[in-house]
Amino acid sequence: MKHSNLIVSESKQPFSLNGFHFPDFICPAIHKGEAAQTHYFFSTSKKTVISLWVNLKDAENNCKSDMAKAQGKHSIDCNKFSYEQTENQWWQYCLAPHSYLSLGNNQIQVGLNLFNRFLHIDFNSRSAQLVDPGAGNEMLSTTNWFDHKTGELWFASWPVEETARRIIEPRENTRVTIWKLSIQQKTIRQVWQGDFGDALHQLLLSPDRRFVILTELGLYSEKAVPAESQDQKISVEKQKMKKKLIPSKILLLNLKTGEEWRLPALTAGHVEFDPEDREICYLSGHNIGLIGPKVGIFGSGTIKKFRLNNTGPELVGEFSHPLFYRITTHIVFRHRGKTMIGVSGYPDKVFLIDAATMKLDRIIEMEPGEKVHTSSAPHICQQDSYGIAASEDGEALLAAGSGFLKVALIEEGRFFFKSNIDGYGSDSCFSGHLCSIFPESCK
Repeated sequence: MKHSNLIVSESKQPFSLNGFHFPDFICPAIHKGEAAQTHYFFSTSKKTVISLWVNLKDAENNCKSDMAKAQGKHSIDCNKFSYEQTENQWWQYCLAPHSYLSLGNNQIQVGLNLFNRFLHIDFNSRSAQLVDPGAGNEMLSTTNWFDHKTGELWFASWPVEETARRIIEPRENTRVTIWKLSIQQKTIRQVWQGDFGDALHQLLLSPDRRFVILTELGLYSEKAVPAESQDQKISVEKQKMKKKLIPSKILLLNLKTGEEWRLPALTAGHVEFDPEDREICYLSGHNIGLIGPKVGIFGSGTIKKFRLNNTGPELVGEFSHPLFYRITTHIVFRHRGKTMIGVSGYPDKVFLIDAATMKLDRIIEMEPGEKVHTSSAPHICQQDSYGIAASEDGEALLAAGSGFLKVALIEEGRFFFKSNIDGYGSDSCFSGHLCSIFPESCK
């Protein structure tokens, strides 16, 4: 395990949530056109926010030569990258912060979108490092799982070469390895290897440590060829735009028996376990793809409810909605004796789902956003995403996005408190998830 230090700049400012009781939380921001990002650490009890600006200039050099070598090996144009992105757009996307994982004692692993190094931030020493875990310089999964009992970090990796091959054929399988890394002993051990995908978005273990779940975000699309009967109804411009999303997958691995299941999904995103029934988990299908640097919506998203038992995953419920677009975050929490699933819905809604019935409880709206039209998919998003968190008593919701925080009381069904985050400029945008920090976890 190797480390390289990064340049960090700190600033501090007061803030208050006006008496609402939320756990401490972190949210990420990227600075467009710069190889830099800012992480905002909100201490709700101390009523302060610490912002750490992290400089990642030239960090792509850790991966760039491997990508160029793979492009040459497979006769891929050196200017061609995944998702129709330019080289500059690709590396900015790879290095963008998406999510967080607590490693204990205010040390946080930042989930970068698609890179061969981990970014670790220490909020005690106000320092940041790029970490090579020793997985052969392979690409690393975004959101991972840390065992606080053993001090082991579980993550997945895949060869850079196979992401290069997917520029040409995104449906090809990728050789994936699941690892355990001892943070203290700095030793790494292989747990599993097999065919799966790339752009691995989340890996976590079930509460009883029987199952590993691994999601492939995917984000690949291809040109859709309309049927002859439709050709005359669709303009030439719309035919040029029309694409179809390539499905991604979810891997479920039984660590005791070695059994494997692969479940199809339209952009497999994140997994949350039920706080009451620990055999139940909720998986998000976002139904989005990347079109250059922009997010394209291909249709409504889904939340699927699975029971994990000895015979594998059993689908026991599902939620969707005609306006349920571009899921960024789903959280599971208790509210007045019920388990609720809160979901961010693009561009201006929070969906609350009754987890027992998988029926819509209510929609809480923010200021009206852009209209989404998926009739000639994809709809190209013009707004940034946002993340959500629940208060400690389950009575309120917090939403954070590009430069703002908003709070809603669930029973009132509306956002009524707003606070601006100082330091955001026109070049800054929210880029992933909120992370609520509890004593030993970060979800």
